[in-house]
Amino acid sequence: MEPGTGLLMGGVLALSTLWWWLTRRSAGLPPGPGPALPLIGHLHLLSKDPRQQFASWRRRYGDVFSLYVGSQLVVVLNGYKVIKDALVKHADVFSDRPHIYLTDYISKNKGVVASSGVLWKEQRKVSLEILREMGMGKNVLAEKIHEEVREYVKAVAAHQGKSFDPKDMTHVSVSNNICSVVFGTRYAYDDPTFLNYISTMDENFKLINKATALDFVPLLKYLPGDMFNTKVIMKNVNYIQDTFLKPHLKSHSKNFSRGTDQVSDFTEGYLREMNKVNGKSTTLDEENLMMVMGDLFVAGTESTATAIRWALVYFLHYPEVQEKCFQEIQRVIGAGRAPTIRDRPELTYVEATIMEVLRLADIAPFSVQHGLEEDVEFMGYKLPKGTVIIPNLESVLHDPDIWDEPLAFRPERFLDASGKLIKPEEFIPFSMGRRVCLGKAMARTELFLYLTAMIQRFRFLPPETGELPSLKGIFGMAISPNCYKVRAVSRD
Repeated sequence: MEPGTGLLMGGVLALSTLWWWLTRRSAGLPPGPGPALPLIGHLHLLSKDPRQQFASWRRRYGDVFSLYVGSQLVVVLNGYKVIKDALVKHADVFSDRPHIYLTDYISKNKGVVASSGVLWKEQRKVSLEILREMGMGKNVLAEKIHEEVREYVKAVAAHQGKSFDPKDMTHVSVSNNICSVVFGTRYAYDDPTFLNYISTMDENFKLINKATALDFVPLLKYLPGDMFNTKVIMKNVNYIQDTFLKPHLKSHSKNFSRGTDQVSDFTEGYLREMNKVNGKSTTLDEENLMMVMGDLFVAGTESTATAIRWALVYFLHYPEVQEKCFQEIQRVIGAGRAPTIRDRPELTYVEATIMEVLRLADIAPFSVQHGLEEDVEFMGYKLPKGTVIIPNLESVLHDPDIWDEPLAFRPERFLDASGKLIKPEEFIPFSMGRRVCLGKAMARTELFLYLTAMIQRFRFLPPETGELPSLKGIFGMAISPNCYKVRAVSRD
């Protein structure tokens, strides 16, 4: 054997041994698939949409299983009891975010969604207080949303019963609600700045799935070019900040009166809180404010707009559900006025339909990843510091032990024999615990006001060609429906 060949073989053996050491399933870890491969771990066993594989591993290994993605240990939590145990009962341990490449690269541990520890606690506390002051969960915010719904209904009516793709106008409209809360203003549906912002954000949602490979195999970042779209993603992030967020922040900072307690939007509220703690130890600063703004826009636009689009998909497939919703709206409200948030308690079938859309569409099946900042014993397993935790919400929302015929669209499952609304604790489309979606209350208000107004005014039908949209979603940052067209025929 040539000396060089021996050195090469020795190097390969050493690297293989090191990889085995890094990815071995040591005693105390949850069970999972067999040996991890060099560089990729168990990635070769996962498809672009890993939900079916996770369901298979749950049946084989139980409610808590582990795998390696690259050299990163990932633990997947399944079932309501297990997820509640982690995110609620052990919230002190399971409420952090993992330090992974892409998240740190974009967010730099700033804002609300991707931060952890003391910084996250202060940002979330202050953000929630301001949002409540702005009316989140109250009628005052519902009135602002109601104004935007009127504009949306006008835009739908402008198609005059002809088929159209509702995606862009729905995203623009819902994002306008966030604009109203964060900046105190709204944009016209054809405003070029706003449309560029929406399209740029949409592009990042499409690109980020591929880029997440760097979270688990960081060495890939040294490959030449931009194979994983990180440069494009960061360029888009900078564009959104520089052309959309920063001008608003600059204007607010210039016009903000430092002595005032009365504020008209979230940005003013945050600047007021910054002024109060001036000179004290705090994480409240303009860099975090910029990141929180972005967090609110992403979280407050994508899930709600996607849910509205899914509702239309189900209405086309289940016209009898759409008709039952209309009949209830007619009985409670009639056609003389638009629905308001005060009608919500009486529109129980509409509410049940919204809940069923959120349950079946399962828009965020894996929620957002959690991380461990310390070693922990959980469910009889020893989970080391640095483990990435994935709460598999789909394992709850589609669990046949909880929901009869879980893949059937049946709003009646949320109603009792007398027609009153049932709210099962296992209904967790917004996750649970301290990291529950920040905009949950606003999203539920939006969905109610949009869908009741839409059903009251229009009958939604397939396009003239008759094809129905696919019930199979596209896996990405959210489970979104494939593009489709719909007709909105006036009920007048």
